[in-house]
Amino acid sequence: MEKNELVSISQGTLAIMNPTTPEKVLAAGRAAGLREETRVVEVGCGNGTILALWGQEYGISGLGIEAREDACSRAEETFRAAGLADRLRVRCMDAREYVPDEPFDCAASIGASHIRGGFAATLDALLDLVHGEGTIVIGDRCWLSDRTPPEFAREWPDVLTEYEILGTVREAGLDVAAVIRSGADDWDRYESGIWQSVLSWLCDHPDHSERDFMIDYLHRIQDEYFGYGREHMGWAMYVLVPGFW
Repeated sequence: MEKNELVSISQGTLAIMNPTTPEKVLAAGRAAGLREETRVVEVGCGNGTILALWGQEYGISGLGIEAREDACSRAEETFRAAGLADRLRVRCMDAREYVPDEPFDCAASIGASHIRGGFAATLDALLDLVHGEGTIVIGDRCWLSDRTPPEFAREWPDVLTEYEILGTVREAGLDVAAVIRSGADDWDRYESGIWQSVLSWLCDHPDHSERDFMIDYLHRIQDEYFGYGREHMGWAMYVLVPGFW
């Protein structure tokens, strides 16, 4: 099955396609200093929920970039439903090809570092989207310690420990202004939402040619989560600001 289709099936119905909550998303926006004058770009905006939350709470304007056409349609509807269609819009395209007409005040990538292949490459790309005083918000996976069993770590070569993330941020000339971590309940809610979406799809498509693939996918991601993910993998939003050295 094509990757974007798999994402749409497994996570397309989730308002926030990450193990976090609206309250934590707003906390990240507050730490980033979002306000009415702030222009924000979110790479991999999914259904548009995060931008809409920031638009409603802080009055931001901006742009979401998303490659999946079904998600772009949902993002547009999210903005309309929130009364923000005049301030928020979505570009349906590969984020790697986007070049802004002018720099933004804040660039975000919440659970979308896979687009660039990891935290460091994502940070570099986001820095190209903001002006010199711009802020960055990255939501990403991390290893909870440097003692993750190798057989698990090899499955996720792009995942860093938080200390490695800190080093990457400082090498880029930035400081960490805030970290907003996900807890076990956030992970359970997120993963359970994925499982329920896949199970619903299986019930609705008893004769689909990809049915066996989807059953295998469901069991594999559950094996990963119960086998090591819940114990060894974390997720957090990192709010990054220009360094003071």
